[in-house]
Amino acid sequence: MPKHTLLVAALSAALATPLPAFALDAGAGTDASPEAAASGESTTLAAVRVTGSNIKRTDTATANPVQVIGRQEIEATGKATVADLLRSISANTGNANNETTNNGWASGSAGIGLRGLSQKNTLVLLNGRRLANYGFPAGGLSDTFVNLNALPMVAVERIEVLKDGASAVYGSDAVAGVVNIITRQGFEGAELGGSVGTADQGGLDEQNLKFIGGIGDLEADGYNILVSLEGYNRERLDQDQRDLTRSGIYTDKPGGRWNGWSAKGARFLVNGTSVPMLDANGQCPENTTLVPSAPIDGLPGNTCGFNLAPYTTLIPSTKRYQAYVNGTFKVNDNVEAFGEVIYSEIKGVSWFGSSPFFTLESGRFALNADTGLAEPVSSNLPASSPFNPYGRAIPIEYTFFNLGPTIKTNRSTAYRGVFGLRGSLQDWDWEVGAFGARSSERETVSGGFANRWTLADALATGSYNLLDPSATPQSVINGINLSTLRPAESVLQGVDAKISGGLGSTWAGPIGFAAGLEWRREKLDSENPWQIDAGLQIRPAIAEVHGERKVTAAYAEVNVPLAERLEVQAAARADHYSDFGDAFSPKLSLRWQPFDILLVRAAASKGFRAPSLSENSNSTSIAYGSVIDPRDPDVPGSRQNPTFFTVGNSDLKPERTKSYNLGVVLSPWSNTSLSVDYYRIELENLVGTNNTQTLVTNDVPGAVTRDERGKLLAVFNRYQNLSELKTSGFDVELRQRFPTEAAGDFSLSTAFTHVRDYSRPTVVGGPLVDYAGSNLGATLPKNKATTTLDWSYADFRTALTWYYTSGYDQKASAAATAVQDRVDSYSQFDLYLAYTGLEKLTLYAKIQNLADEEPPYDASFPGIRAPYDFSQYDLRGRYFTVGFDYRF
Repeated sequence: MPKHTLLVAALSAALATPLPAFALDAGAGTDASPEAAASGESTTLAAVRVTGSNIKRTDTATANPVQVIGRQEIEATGKATVADLLRSISANTGNANNETTNNGWASGSAGIGLRGLSQKNTLVLLNGRRLANYGFPAGGLSDTFVNLNALPMVAVERIEVLKDGASAVYGSDAVAGVVNIITRQGFEGAELGGSVGTADQGGLDEQNLKFIGGIGDLEADGYNILVSLEGYNRERLDQDQRDLTRSGIYTDKPGGRWNGWSAKGARFLVNGTSVPMLDANGQCPENTTLVPSAPIDGLPGNTCGFNLAPYTTLIPSTKRYQAYVNGTFKVNDNVEAFGEVIYSEIKGVSWFGSSPFFTLESGRFALNADTGLAEPVSSNLPASSPFNPYGRAIPIEYTFFNLGPTIKTNRSTAYRGVFGLRGSLQDWDWEVGAFGARSSERETVSGGFANRWTLADALATGSYNLLDPSATPQSVINGINLSTLRPAESVLQGVDAKISGGLGSTWAGPIGFAAGLEWRREKLDSENPWQIDAGLQIRPAIAEVHGERKVTAAYAEVNVPLAERLEVQAAARADHYSDFGDAFSPKLSLRWQPFDILLVRAAASKGFRAPSLSENSNSTSIAYGSVIDPRDPDVPGSRQNPTFFTVGNSDLKPERTKSYNLGVVLSPWSNTSLSVDYYRIELENLVGTNNTQTLVTNDVPGAVTRDERGKLLAVFNRYQNLSELKTSGFDVELRQRFPTEAAGDFSLSTAFTHVRDYSRPTVVGGPLVDYAGSNLGATLPKNKATTTLDWSYADFRTALTWYYTSGYDQKASAAATAVQDRVDSYSQFDLYLAYTGLEKLTLYAKIQNLADEEPPYDASFPGIRAPYDFSQYDLRGRYFTVGFDYRF
């Protein structure tokens, strides 16, 4: 057994030994009022666990900063999914995947990244236990994460967001914090609800149907069973459905060109000049238009180009069917059996973001079936082709529309089952459980890929008619066209056991204690389509990962009152990983309440994040995206689309972190609560890759490859321990109620996050660079806030919510900076109105984005051919929803 595990076990045993000098006269978790004491009666307060600790307590204001989003607040947001809700919280500053990003491996999924540390640093729990990660990692292959879209909203009672490092309690991935989604417990009765929604500008029609039912009173009947069912459907939104992106032409905006167009419909490249492929009548091939090339890519001459807007998805369509069951059964007066099962089926459809049809161009690769290595595929049209007027091999760029669209369909099936026993023995609570979870993915691309060998033959012989594609025999098209299936599967299995109770007391109060053991197995397999491994597919997108690990852990916590209003909490956890070794994570917290109206809290901890299975295995990624190239031979500073190569590294060390938190909570009146917290996270052995933009900007030899003209072809990267990352900032939360007899009850709540700094190197061994408040890497606005004004009067309830995201400095490239200093801030107002005056029935309406605000313009065009950041905003515009809830 690893030495750190022995240390925690010894600590647990020592702390669990009762101390005679501090023996308790009464059980922990009890309190008595003066009136009760005088009458000889006692009042027992319900003790609960708050995310961040396994010790139960009656006071939920702990030493850890925890944001609690209750069911009533969830309803007032108007958000239809868990993902939409969590993306709106202030601590989710950026660097997280969402379903509007449809050009990566994880299309249709959504994660959360607290503190801008990306989603791999935020642990997502369901009722305090882990879920299986999504089968397709995001961020290249770096980010393994829980798909929030697989969690049903209808069963959620509240969401607790711990905004502090928690590796000492939960282990790896809790570096930036923890999101614990807690479902309804002990529910009796039944509710049926439904809603429909549509966008003011059209598209994104939405339907939602939900049911939740519970039977049995645990005390009276000895059991309680809850069942929830939910179905959700949303139509797709493409760029031609919005005024901002419909034309694809942005020449009226700073630095804008025909960014939404492709010049690669059909043309020859002759000594750096674009020459369109025209038939005898001077016409371009079907689906393309004769236009100047310069506004699109800067080349002189004309081209047969086309507008990509009708073939670019802004928000994928989705269908989700989800079921959740939990049950609790009394075995005897002191023991309960419990279990829960969650099941989800999701289907998402979108145009493949970066290439809606197959385009033959330079910089494309295919695997060599014998060596498994990538090799370039020529984009030259052979001299033998009857469509080649030059008598020599000549480079072409050509889009093959009749090979079919690259419509990507992602199907995901996820489940988790938990079963266990819990009970009490004297003053101790105990729990043992076993769980199994799986997320299975199937990504199908309907067409739009080309067989390198049959395409080469068709071009050489002229059997594919470049000037009149419709004249090409169907047998030739069938021989060239490829559709693909990419499977992936993520598996999680484990057992755990924990105890909590009292160890006696000091003169100031009871000593709380908790300890536990965990074992889990993680496995991730992401396969290539067979056409890629066979060396057939041009421009293969590769996300091959095969990794497995076993983790054993022991942990302990103790909460010691030092004075009447002062307590210290210590926690320690030891983890042993089968693939890289041991990790030890301690944490020390202080809670001081000098006055009833003032609470001071502080915490310091050490944590870690184990390299993900995709980072430290023999993984390979070949991906496609865009980067700004200051050395482009045609338009310096324009966005180019090279091939990105990234490989795993089995020698990675775990990331080590130090986290600090200092805060105060003020409650000057019974209806007022104000908290201000400072956080700082220092991360060493940062796992990542060299910044792609930096590599291209500096034209690093060996990492950047170009053709003979200097055109960017590929960028090569490898996961490695870069050096360090430091980030700090402030969180402010305010909750204020204004109850009145005449005008009803008002409440105001706000959550605000300020990122003070976010410093990391751009390349291995490089100096620290502050990313905060800029788009130097992932966009990280410095300020983000959510504020809600709620009013309840008689049978009406209404809530107005303001979502604010600050602007950021334009640092994506020198070209973008030259035309734009700063990207504007963004404010969105949402309105919720509910009526409960009908028996058992609630009617409600929601309007999201009341003012129909567009996302702020970003001259670096970080979206897929759209001038705004997809990671921060979307183009759904003003959106209307009406619905009902009926209680049986």
